[in-house]
Amino acid sequence: MRAPIPARLLLLAMVCLVAAACGGSGDDTSGTAPATTTTAASGTTAVASQACADAAALKTSVAELDQLDPPAAGKAGIQAALDKVSTNLAALKTSAKSQWSSQITELDSAVEALKATIDGINGDSLLSALPTIISDLKGIDTAWTALQQQIDQDCG
Repeated sequence: MRAPIPARLLLLAMVCLVAAACGGSGDDTSGTAPATTTTAASGTTAVASQACADAAALKTSVAELDQLDPPAAGKAGIQAALDKVSTNLAALKTSAKSQWSSQITELDSAVEALKATIDGINGDSLLSALPTIISDLKGIDTAWTALQQQIDQDCG
């Protein structure tokens, strides 16, 4: 029953390694374009920089959620990790505006599915809900992978 978790972790680790450049700060101006850059282009860059920073925060929280062992973390541990993902996803929705909107919507739906599953857990029902939790986590991984690919293209 626990075999899918390490496989997901390996997949997420590979995605994170490929996407490591996205978390970089845009504060170093030594490599920026000359002052002749148009206002529209610099406005787009500013939005993209904030969206990339929010995407990096989301990547971290998704990795934390993915590294959880649901039976060991329990409902409270899963809920805490899920709350971080939700907070970071909300920040990304705001900063990205319409950028990556379909991928963000898919991830949001997957997160909501796991929230609904976790909300339905009471007492000792965590073990009986484990197959659904694993399925929901896979849905999050799939949606995150699609979003991460778009982020990699735009954030570098």
